[in-house]
Amino acid sequence: MRIGLRLVAFMIAGEVFAMLGSSAVAATLPTLIAQWHLSSLQAGWLSGAYFIGYAVAVPVLVSLTDRFDSRFIFALGCALGVVANFAFAFLAGGLAAAAVFWALAGVSLAGVYMPGLRVIIDGLEPGMRLRAVPYYTASFGIGTSLSFLAAGTIAQWAGWRAAFAAGGCGCIVAMACLVLAILGAERRSPSSGSGTFDVRAVLRNRAAMRYILAYGGHCWELFALRAWLVALLFFFWNSAAGGAPGRAITYWSSAITLVGVPSSIVGAEFALRVGRRRLIATAAIASMLIAVLTGLFGARMFLTGAIALVFYSIAITGDSAALTTGVVDVSDEATRGSTLALHSLIGFVAGGLGPMAVGVALAFGGGVSSGLGWTLALIVMAAGSGVALLAVR
Repeated sequence: MRIGLRLVAFMIAGEVFAMLGSSAVAATLPTLIAQWHLSSLQAGWLSGAYFIGYAVAVPVLVSLTDRFDSRFIFALGCALGVVANFAFAFLAGGLAAAAVFWALAGVSLAGVYMPGLRVIIDGLEPGMRLRAVPYYTASFGIGTSLSFLAAGTIAQWAGWRAAFAAGGCGCIVAMACLVLAILGAERRSPSSGSGTFDVRAVLRNRAAMRYILAYGGHCWELFALRAWLVALLFFFWNSAAGGAPGRAITYWSSAITLVGVPSSIVGAEFALRVGRRRLIATAAIASMLIAVLTGLFGARMFLTGAIALVFYSIAITGDSAALTTGVVDVSDEATRGSTLALHSLIGFVAGGLGPMAVGVALAFGGGVSSGLGWTLALIVMAAGSGVALLAVR
């Protein structure tokens, strides 16, 4: 039991540190737009490059955990994160190079997130696995929130390049956490799988596909919000308050993402009582309603808009752990790596397209300074919850 708790604790810490640079583009996006003269569509492409890199790599890296040691895959992901974040910090000078480095950072996440979950699954007794999954998946929100806070604060003190350099340092710490997690732990053989991406076997699992498709809608909405969160808060500030926001935007963006952590854990507990599919449907309906109301009324007062986004974040993340726990629960052991790979692939392809679609909506509605643009953007975000609702129904 003690070794199991240490394994979970240090793997969670490792994921959080590996994600320290994950929100650096979102946190510095207004600065990058101004410095590189990016349009809203180009900014959307830059944000989406992270998820494109993830989507390309995740079928390979996560499927390999059916055959090879998931701890090695996690370490490889951390090493790529060091390279990607330092390259962005010291070599990026415009959209093209930045998008390449940011896509490589997405490849790094593909080697960290689900392989890290697999390290926990393979290292725990079956009875402990499903209880540990919600805490690990919720730590994704901790990593995102701390990344917003760290990147925003460091960028104000030392410039945006320092924010990305901090992300590279976080990946180094994550590798140390992996070592501490596995000390004394006896690893179980993950499965008898081939280590290839057996998508046909996963498609035959109808129960898993419900969760996978719903997860795609969830990620569309979640990552679209996080990618454009700082820019949206700036719009609310300039519309209602004006003047220099100081650190208010950084603090609010961190709080809005951090609130998703308890929301995800509490949602997983409620799912055990009312059923996962009912919990997912309820969260999707709430997300759509809050998004529309935020778009219509959020700009009238900064505090109103910021608080609305807190509730929007709660609604979006309320089903996050339930979705991943559900797909782990219904997956076949021999194809669990492939199932998690398709789960991540669908999720993060949608997560990459979401920010781009929001960029298109903003451009169509008049840009980042237009109320109509942001109303359309929030409706586009909420479309992800519509997909999740249809999937579980």
